[in-house]
Amino acid sequence: MEPDSVRFGWIALEELFEREQDRLSQGLARRVPGMRKSYIERDAWTKLNVTPAKIMQQEQVLTELYGYIHPEHDAPPFDADEVQCSYNYLHACHNLYERGLLSDITIRDMQSQALLNIQIGYQFFENWIDNLHADAGFKPLSNVERRFLAWQTWDLTRVMVTGFRGLCEDFLRRHPGYYIAPKKINGSAVETLFSQFKYHAGGKLTSINYATARRAYLIKRDIHGHRPSQAVKGYRDVPLYVREAPFKRK
Repeated sequence: MEPDSVRFGWIALEELFEREQDRLSQGLARRVPGMRKSYIERDAWTKLNVTPAKIMQQEQVLTELYGYIHPEHDAPPFDADEVQCSYNYLHACHNLYERGLLSDITIRDMQSQALLNIQIGYQFFENWIDNLHADAGFKPLSNVERRFLAWQTWDLTRVMVTGFRGLCEDFLRRHPGYYIAPKKINGSAVETLFSQFKYHAGGKLTSINYATARRAYLIKRDIHGHRPSQAVKGYRDVPLYVREAPFKRK
């Protein structure tokens, strides 16, 4: 991947693991205790396992990378620019997830630190893709494009961030005095919400058709109303409480 025309990627983490091994061989303490060789070897398991992804976003990893880029008494290493990009990427993920969507920081208003952290992390990716769009050869929907996230990842990230902010805004407006703990939000409820929207999008929910799918659900709800609880048969029948319908009669 190439933010600001500097190539970076997995190699920074492979070299971090090698530095950890060197410290162990010298009898020194590890700086990233949770790092394992199996997390560095990229295979089908590593790509789907959550633990390696979470380890890469932890403060220990960020601190180690920062110390490598900015040594106290020596000149910066030859690959400082590449490792700095890796650091910036992981730091953005850290803000977006560890200090935002997966944090224990309570959200009592829209100026909550958790929401600010989410915005800071998300802004990194927006700035990145804005720079790439200046290149006429950038094709975000191409499977061979390697200068940005996979388009599915970016698409769902936008839906996730926008949807979570909307959830917080609506909940805090409806329930003053209460708060949201991001880490404790019920994933099943979120899945139920998006499952119904996905159904109205023909099975393919994206940030482009999200508003249309949501509108279709709200119109159906206004026309037919909610079924009694005893008649609920599947996820499409579960009542959803979302913001007001976008269509308003004049």
